[in-house]
Amino acid sequence: MRTAYNTHVMNEHRITTDTPDSAAEKQTLFYATAEEAVTATAPEGATLRAIGFDSVDVFLRAGYRAVETDADIVIARGGEREFAAAHAAAKNAKLILCPTHAYAATASELYRTADGAFAVSVRGAKPAAAVFDAADTDGNLASSFGEIAALDLCAFDSFFKSRMRGEADDDALYREVAALVTGLTDALGGNEKNRKKAAELIVGAGKDAARIIERHPELLHMSGAAQMTEAVRMLYSAEERLIGMRGETEFLLGAFVVDFYIKNLEGKALEFPPDNNKRIDSLCEYFNVDLRRACIHTSAVYPPLKMRLCEYRRSEFKIEFLKRLNAVKRRRAAAWTVFKRVYPDGGYALKNLVDREDLGICLALAPDVYSADTMLSFLKQTGRLDKYIV
Repeated sequence: MRTAYNTHVMNEHRITTDTPDSAAEKQTLFYATAEEAVTATAPEGATLRAIGFDSVDVFLRAGYRAVETDADIVIARGGEREFAAAHAAAKNAKLILCPTHAYAATASELYRTADGAFAVSVRGAKPAAAVFDAADTDGNLASSFGEIAALDLCAFDSFFKSRMRGEADDDALYREVAALVTGLTDALGGNEKNRKKAAELIVGAGKDAARIIERHPELLHMSGAAQMTEAVRMLYSAEERLIGMRGETEFLLGAFVVDFYIKNLEGKALEFPPDNNKRIDSLCEYFNVDLRRACIHTSAVYPPLKMRLCEYRRSEFKIEFLKRLNAVKRRRAAAWTVFKRVYPDGGYALKNLVDREDLGICLALAPDVYSADTMLSFLKQTGRLDKYIV
């Protein structure tokens, strides 16, 4: 029997579903304050569960009742950790998200949570409302900028996935993300030290990023840099070391991943297959994870027929891949200058954000730490990442 590999060349992104019909929900409404969002979402007297707020007095004064369970409204302030808790709690409630960072994830039904030490994507409740308040941004503006700029590499990896599956790519999406990153970089240039102005510009771009992800939720965390960031997080957690915020770490690692992609597109030798037994042992050794979970999360090795088709498509579209990667690299270079200057120290502390000695093992194991249909996941299948496991 002939196997149809045409539309299933890359692994499916592992997504579980809390609410199967959530994709049919209407567009998330945006507001400037949490109080506005709550009063527009539910009538006075409704019950409310707040996550990430220091005080709920503003909601109590507006006539709402604070509860811990079975609320009419679940409202969360913060980033992905708080959003995940709110999604999990909002089974039968209206969900409101108030980002202080992680703006791109704010209007999407997809969220990232943990399966043991491993990150997984879950499809949950569609947010009814979101609050974009420039006065309530996290103090680390560089991380928020980095989260938005990181979408550029996500768009490339989404393009790579489409080509490797034999599907049509969404060129409009690629151009929209590129314009967003370029526009934010240009607008921030010269305003890096004006904290109020910089916050307004980042939050404005965050709204645009949230709308993009709302229409294309599969784009969120769709990059080798996102996978590698998860590997760094797990390694540092296992060794009880501090790590920076996700946005700054992912943006920093993105430059390394882009260069690695470009280098490997020129490679000729196929080192297939990868050694999954060695990879599982390394996950347990370096990241201190449960063996059963390591076996579950390690992606299966492609059969030879599928791998030959993948290699053919990589070669066939190599020029297109390189063209887009070089464009991403140019935009990243421009964004990098702005990114550093947003820091009070001009980016000096970035020198110690990630230890260079950790890059090899985190790069090698990243595809088995967080599942995504990226070029890095494909490179794992070629066996080219195994040599970085020591």
